[in-house]
Amino acid sequence: MDSSLVILVGGTALFAGAVAYLGLLRDLGRRRAGWAAAGATAAVAVLFALMIYLAHLALPAVLGVVALSSSALAYLVLQRDLGRRRAVLAAVGAAAVVTASFLLVLYLAVIAFIGAVGVYLVARTRLRTAPALAFMGSTLGGLLAASVLVFWASLTYMM
Repeated sequence: MDSSLVILVGGTALFAGAVAYLGLLRDLGRRRAGWAAAGATAAVAVLFALMIYLAHLALPAVLGVVALSSSALAYLVLQRDLGRRRAVLAAVGAAAVVTASFLLVLYLAVIAFIGAVGVYLVARTRLRTAPALAFMGSTLGGLLAASVLVFWASLTYMM
């Protein structure tokens, strides 16, 4: 595995843990929020390990994991704010966008989605739902565009 991918996955896992800690600190307290942050960090690391393992076996298996994990994450995050029905629709849309983007920029699409969800969770503490969702969508779009540029540059200057 490439060291750059290890750094990106590790940074993404730490970001997920930090967002989980900050988002749950007020509701759960320091100790339980710390355990939740450790769980979020481990879950992201295991998700990427599973995707990398499945990439050696078959692309459809990786696409299935990407679609299932992105839709589950979107549903769990948005269900409280949007309600069950709209959260399911948003989760299906998120799964379609992230899975289609995965075909273009591979793991960077999942990293961008986790980053956008983190931005939503932090923004939701200060903003109402609609502006936070707009902020999440624009963050996801910007991160995916940056991912495409990074991927293009890495392929262009590869020796």
